Amino acid sequence: MISILILINYSILLGIMIFFVAGVSPSAISTLDGDNLSSFLRTIFPKMFILGLIFGISGNLLTFSNQLWISISSVFISASFIINLLIVTPKINGVMDDEKLNENTRKRRFMIYHGISVLLFSINFVLAFLIVFTESGLSNFIL
Repeated sequence: MISILILINYSILLGIMIFFVAGVSPSAISTLDGDNLSSFLRTIFPKMFILGLIFGISGNLLTFSNQLWISISSVFISASFIINLLIVTPKINGVMDDEKLNENTRKRRFMIYHGISVLLFSINFVLAFLIVFTESGLSNFIL
């Protein structure tokens, strides 16, 4: 029963992550102008990180007595969503709002913080995928 709950939890997380990357972000970028895009992204991404954190914490609770690597992955997923929510996103917003920075410095710092955010998000995606792959039984079939 726990394996099914873990599978559902991380499948939902993967769905949310795919929806944001494949649906929300491209649609926002293609339809909103600079100020509206910035306001929208500043509103929507923290909400996505909160959802990720909720599913990460749920995963922590579900995997507490399961395989060690899944438990460690769940803790990492939760921690990285917290880092994105509380540290990286405010840094990105601060850099974009800092009028004292010249344009090159602003762009460089934005790229660094955005790269960190994307890296954490990508690692979370891979870990969630591996958890779903393992818990679904496909790993036994393929490997």
